[in-house]
Amino acid sequence: MSQSRGRPRKASAELLQEAAFELFQVQGYRGTSVEQIARTAGFSRATFFNFFSSKSELYWLDTDVLLDDLSAHLEDRLGIGESVPLREALLSHAESMSSANIPWALQNFRLLESADDLIAGGAGRVLRLNRLLESYLQRSAPESDLIERSATAAITTALLITALRGWINAGVSRGSFRSQLERILSSGA
Repeated sequence: MSQSRGRPRKASAELLQEAAFELFQVQGYRGTSVEQIARTAGFSRATFFNFFSSKSELYWLDTDVLLDDLSAHLEDRLGIGESVPLREALLSHAESMSSANIPWALQNFRLLESADDLIAGGAGRVLRLNRLLESYLQRSAPESDLIERSATAAITTALLITALRGWINAGVSRGSFRSQLERILSSGA
């Protein structure tokens, strides 16, 4: 029986992210080097780049997990054999969200002195979210108009991000993400 060597890939990425966030709180984003992050996590600089293309990519590990979870949820909705409206699919996914799911960087980005890096890295995630929603709409209603699907996906992407930002900013009084999302979807869609 062969044994796996080394740390699991995901655990290693999470260790690097944890070390980085600790250093960012103490030294700030700009004052923390990739070398320091790697060393604090017990890795080499080269190992850091096996997981992340840049220091700003550390912010997005948790967000990528959320997008993966949403993708899997939407796939499940498509797999049940009946057309579930996108709104309902998103609301049912929102039920699984808790405060523990909020990416640390999205709650604390003001402390990190790196809004530009956060925005640059976030753009690709917004596009990924939009593609997920557009794909869901296309697969759940293939006869629908391409322009209408694209517009619905773009509007829903904006509403979903607005709901998430409002939910994060509400702090301890935030309530459930589903209720926040439902309120935003009702007001904007």
